[in-house]
Amino acid sequence: MAMLITLEDIKSQLRLESDYSEEDAYLTLIGEAAESRLSDYLNRNIYREGATVPPTDPNGMVMTKSIHLALLFLVTHFYENRSTVSEVEMVELPMAFTWLARPHRIYPQ
Repeated sequence: MAMLITLEDIKSQLRLESDYSEEDAYLTLIGEAAESRLSDYLNRNIYREGATVPPTDPNGMVMTKSIHLALLFLVTHFYENRSTVSEVEMVELPMAFTWLARPHRIYPQ
């Protein structure tokens, strides 16, 4: 299944040159992990912009601009914090991600 965000989106967000390909596999992995984490956080499947949510997925949603940006922020966080151990204090996931994603979250009952 194709990612919701493109490798070009990721490179642009990280301010990497579009022809820089040395980390493409790693950037793709980060993008896929961000999408998986966002879907888990929201408790719903996310579909590409312009897609139709299948009737068999009542909690599914089409990606919004805020979800797109939340994914890019999460990718940035993963890229800039490649380790769980650091000499500086590690911080919680960026507030902007939560602020953008939380309104779309479904809370289990």
